[in-house]
Amino acid sequence: MITLYRNRHDQLGVEVENKLRDIVIAHEVKIISNTHDLPFKSDGLSLPVLKDDDNIICGEKKLMHHLEYLQKLMSDWDRFQSDTCYIDDDGTIC
Repeated sequence: MITLYRNRHDQLGVEVENKLRDIVIAHEVKIISNTHDLPFKSDGLSLPVLKDDDNIICGEKKLMHHLEYLQKLMSDWDRFQSDTCYIDDDGTIC
């Protein structure tokens, strides 16, 4: 399960939450006041924090990179969950 921990007024946290919603991936959002409220060791972390299974992600660059990964994951998942056939960028047929 993906969980986003953010504080109420953090713009990056709002952006990450919106992207998770746009990706249409199961997740939950927990509003907390600081990293001491995280249910795991928070040394060196800053909000927002994304927990994806055992992976802990924070920092704008790392968060955006992980969101890109999740976007691709869901795109691939959607592509192979239907009875339609797609042609990849390199011309191969799935």
